[in-house]
Amino acid sequence: MQYEEILNKRWDVVIVGGGPGGMGAALYTARADLSTLIIEKQFVGGLIALTHEVENYPAVDFASGMELTQKMEAQVKKFGTEILYKDVQKVERVPDSHDFFLNLSDGKQIRARSLVIACGSAPRRLPAAGEEEYYGRGVSYCATCDGAFFRDKDIVVVGGGESAFQEGLFLTQFGKSVTLVHRRDAFRATELAKRRARSKPNWTEKTNYTVEEIYGNGTVNGVKLKHTETGEVEDFRADGVFGFIGYEPASHFAAHLIDTDEEGYIVVDGHMRTTCKGIWAAGDIIKGSLKQMVISAGNGATAAIDIREYLSEEED
Repeated sequence: MQYEEILNKRWDVVIVGGGPGGMGAALYTARADLSTLIIEKQFVGGLIALTHEVENYPAVDFASGMELTQKMEAQVKKFGTEILYKDVQKVERVPDSHDFFLNLSDGKQIRARSLVIACGSAPRRLPAAGEEEYYGRGVSYCATCDGAFFRDKDIVVVGGGESAFQEGLFLTQFGKSVTLVHRRDAFRATELAKRRARSKPNWTEKTNYTVEEIYGNGTVNGVKLKHTETGEVEDFRADGVFGFIGYEPASHFAAHLIDTDEEGYIVVDGHMRTTCKGIWAAGDIIKGSLKQMVISAGNGATAAIDIREYLSEEED
């Protein structure tokens, strides 16, 4: 469908975000013969597309995140879902209507009878001096994207959760050394993830440290680490710094219409309804999300089934 056609159409369902939550919703709304548009800022799949290994999704023994994402995309398109690559700036209620206008970054508008917010969350940036200066020049938040640039280099991974261990494990195939830096001596990662990473000969850990500064000469060549108990600061060699310290929800464009918690995660009920009639949310962006692909897809399906009933009642 051409862009002008998309703009001129009144969509039954518009889904912001093409990750598992958005794909799950689209699969069900499109199969229910509701006109469905996914608006995605970057690439379909969301963060899962950047995951090098998926083995916790039913019926999938092993696949890369990209492979699984491509299958999801093909499936929703088969049932008529359109995908538009644009950035949504703001959502507004259409005057004297239950519909919504989605304002895009190019100044255009999309009209929707119902809306699903499934745009997930973005990696939280490291609160270290020099992070902004060296972002893209040694500082990264995507091992799959940038790991190969650090072949035979010294890599620091910051974080203590599942992502830090899984992505750090992936980086061990490239780096001369991979050092996990964590502010505590206890980790949130599963025993399996820890065991796999620790089995690699080039893997080490520095606990009870924070990264205070990232420095270099054009590109990263070291970090300053501060011990959380003694306050002692030491220089540590690093060519690359990968941060996995959590995520921040991308709910800003609709925050004036819906309730969120103090961090920006969207409050929903058991049907994935937000506090604004006609808007649902699914996936990593909702309050209490467990950030698991299978759960996000289920959130999307739950929202879609409720939307079908909502639109049917609206027509009566």
